[in-house]
Amino acid sequence: MKLKDIFLLPNLITLSRFFLAIYLFYNYQPENFNVYVLVIIIALIGISDSIDGVVARKYNLVSKLGIILDPLTDRVVFIILLFWLSSIIPQNFIYAVLTREVLVLIGSIYVLFRGSKIEVSRKGKYATVSLFVTICLFVLNTSLSIPYLHYVAIAVIIFYFYVAIEYLYNLIYKSG
Repeated sequence: MKLKDIFLLPNLITLSRFFLAIYLFYNYQPENFNVYVLVIIIALIGISDSIDGVVARKYNLVSKLGIILDPLTDRVVFIILLFWLSSIIPQNFIYAVLTREVLVLIGSIYVLFRGSKIEVSRKGKYATVSLFVTICLFVLNTSLSIPYLHYVAIAVIIFYFYVAIEYLYNLIYKSG
């Protein structure tokens, strides 16, 4: 890992998301925002989760630092977001997501120490997007009544766990 890699654009995007999220979550409460502004903030966090990887691959700026920094930042920002929105999101949804995140963290540590590599699947990206959409729906539900939202949340959690289990399976049995 090279210290200069911190100044690569994808890593700067990742670090910006991290520091801006901490600043936002530390200095504001969700109630400080209009529901629609809050949804836009959450959507921007979700979109920035993808932008750094797209920039890294498109401009050949993938670095060892970014490979570690991006998923770590994603997990930390996502967990902070869940706690920040805990007055809006049902607790069982938060606990389910946190449990899944711990499983992925264990798998990531395993990969880091084994030196093996596993690609992020499209299913994983779809699961993350569906989770961000569900969180936005929970926020919107505070001013709109969204029917069957709890069923949507259950389906998303099942899919989110499926992707994590598939990821862990691939780590253990296919990465050798």
